[in-house]
Amino acid sequence: MELPEERYPLRAAERPSFTSPAYRPLAFLILALCLFELVDGLIPQLQMSLFGGQVPLSNALFRVIILALLGFGCSLHPKIELTQIPIVTWLFCVGFLTLDLLHLVSQDGVTLRDVVMSYDDYYLLLLAGPAALAFRNTIRERAIARWTIVLLFVCAAIGMAQYWTQKPLLRTESVDGKFEIYSSSIFDYERAFSLFTSGLSYGLFAALCGALGVALCRTRRLAGLSLVLVSGMACFSTLTRNCYLVFACACVASFIFTFGKKPSRGRWLPILFFLLAILTILSGARSFGTEQSNTLKDAGSLLQRLDNWGYYLSSFLESSWINKLFGLGMTFNDDSKRPIDNIPLALILHIGLVGLTAFSVLLAKMWLYLRREALVTQQPFIIAAASLWTTLMCAGMFNIVLIQMGTVFMIAILCSKESPNIMAPEM
Repeated sequence: MELPEERYPLRAAERPSFTSPAYRPLAFLILALCLFELVDGLIPQLQMSLFGGQVPLSNALFRVIILALLGFGCSLHPKIELTQIPIVTWLFCVGFLTLDLLHLVSQDGVTLRDVVMSYDDYYLLLLAGPAALAFRNTIRERAIARWTIVLLFVCAAIGMAQYWTQKPLLRTESVDGKFEIYSSSIFDYERAFSLFTSGLSYGLFAALCGALGVALCRTRRLAGLSLVLVSGMACFSTLTRNCYLVFACACVASFIFTFGKKPSRGRWLPILFFLLAILTILSGARSFGTEQSNTLKDAGSLLQRLDNWGYYLSSFLESSWINKLFGLGMTFNDDSKRPIDNIPLALILHIGLVGLTAFSVLLAKMWLYLRREALVTQQPFIIAAASLWTTLMCAGMFNIVLIQMGTVFMIAILCSKESPNIMAPEM
């Protein structure tokens, strides 16, 4: 069932009217940087091959460059259409982070540099979305889908070689300590990480491509199924159970967005997937005290997460009321070396209950925006982006995935909305 345009009207800025050619080089540069941010090990691996194992430029710098390019585009654009974007919530979050910076630098052991770097790691790409509207309608959605697919096939070839040889094949750390592959092995197996910084990042990209393949099945079934198969193999090679869960949920969401008939479809999926994550945690917790099997069925990593969460939660509960409200400035890089691996807990520890509330509202509204765009346009990449965002609180219960989600959102903003209910792009 196609959605009637009058029920979900496209605004003038969303109709097929490309901006001035002067914006296209900047838009393509931003897209390239965003894709490099998704495939987050590509540039570091290239630098290590060119500079004797050193990484002169970190990914954090490239996020700043993206922000600078977006700001330049906004300064040139005569008028940016902000309709349907949750701009008030965005502005509140930006204002809150600006004011909260003063509180965070007052915490013991937290410097201004620490706060700025944590903002870059957690929030920069989430809050840069409105600025990307300056480049809307400059890049066709089918071009973005094609480049995403090309990247998947390159990464899948490398990842499968790592999986079958059980060798990393690429550098797992730089000589200057600025780059490291996180959790490159599990039990007696090597995780495929391809051109990413971890199997998790690789698996999330595979989940995005799996959802894209499902969306393509509407008009190009063979191509869509082939993409699902390749991305599924890539996801499996990561040996990362959170990625398996996210991949399955994203493909289900994409199927519902693509083939569902009700205008309200998919609205409750984030809650359903969140409950699935809670059930997974409860199921793993039941194995406490039992003998571990040293296989993917082993719940040891989940039990370690539960121990870490308890440690951090105790630190939060023992803090002052002002720190409970506005945060302790703690991040996944704190001195305890215990990974937080949980988005709600990470936000509470960093910016407190007020920050958690503000960003929870923002993330919900960002997903609702992507869902609306997916239903209106029926463009495969936007459906894939909305599907991956549907899994946010499922994936976020086990890992911090704010950078990946923010990047996917920005790429979806760059997609030109050619017409309502447009079919899948040619392959």
